[in-house]
Amino acid sequence: MTINKKISILMAGAVLSSCAGCSKTQKVESLPLTLLDTNLAPQDVELKWQKDYEALLNSFKNSEQYSESSMFDLTDITDDGTPELIISPSDDVSSQCIIYSMMGTVTENIANFGSYGQFDYLPEAGAIGYSYKGDGFVVGEYQTLQEGFFQQAVSFYNNSESASSGAVIKYQINTDDVTLAKYEEALQPYKEATAFVTGRKYTFGDDAIKYAIYYSESWGSVLRDEQKQAFRDRLSAVLENADLKDAAFEIVDLDLNGLPEMVVSTGILTDSQVRIFYFDTNDVKEIDCSCDTDGSIHYDMTSKVFYATDFYGEMKCWSMAGTDVSSFTPSESSMKCGRKHLLTKESIEKAFM
Repeated sequence: MTINKKISILMAGAVLSSCAGCSKTQKVESLPLTLLDTNLAPQDVELKWQKDYEALLNSFKNSEQYSESSMFDLTDITDDGTPELIISPSDDVSSQCIIYSMMGTVTENIANFGSYGQFDYLPEAGAIGYSYKGDGFVVGEYQTLQEGFFQQAVSFYNNSESASSGAVIKYQINTDDVTLAKYEEALQPYKEATAFVTGRKYTFGDDAIKYAIYYSESWGSVLRDEQKQAFRDRLSAVLENADLKDAAFEIVDLDLNGLPEMVVSTGILTDSQVRIFYFDTNDVKEIDCSCDTDGSIHYDMTSKVFYATDFYGEMKCWSMAGTDVSSFTPSESSMKCGRKHLLTKESIEKAFM
């Protein structure tokens, strides 16, 4: 229930009180809904995975695996409509993500995967992957979902960058030596797909956990059909009017008032931009801001400030909640946002179901 609705109810109550004892009943009409009115508050949306994932996050936070560099993510990498919980113990080269999924009413650990505490999610290929670049060589793997669990689809290795040292060059697929042509053919479906770096979206601060569990996946129930269509229209216009590669978007509540904004990332290059769309009474308005070097922005839930750091390390800050950003310092609760869904016609429809 929005502020507008609360006001209309209070006004109705006053009118009814003043008419008590009158013989003639007066009909009280509610105010028309606007784009500022939602179906319900995000924290009132109940999803089956919330309690289990929250318990897993708190348990990990109190375990020996937890460190100051630990982070987590919520992403539907199985494409079943329910997000997976992905915990990144650290950003060390050997750190693998711990991936949990709701299977019926039970939460299962379906994979431990990645390097540097993250991996690539390739929605178009239905795969997850990672690679590690060492001294003169590259090694990696792609996995696909098989009977509810991620299993290896292809592993790869090549030491082509060791040619200058006189090494014998090898190309391997699934540990078998292959030609360069066969190597490239095996990896082509994955290399051509858009990849989302996954695993290190949220910090482990209390406000970040609360937002991830009770806000981030609630917007399909919170937003009314009119609001969903208004955001769809804006995304479709962006998609049709620009030649974009690797563009993405995300619904984020940048002032924690229960009415979300839409963050659009035009790409992952240093000259990419972030466009933020927000609801006004009867229209959708827009503000532009710069972005991090990977095409996203950061959002601090505690301070209600979003910010970006450029190639030179300069931080720029904004707030839609009226926060004084002049002395802003990031808190323990933040997230990277703007790159949750691919900017395609199919993803636009799916995001607002």
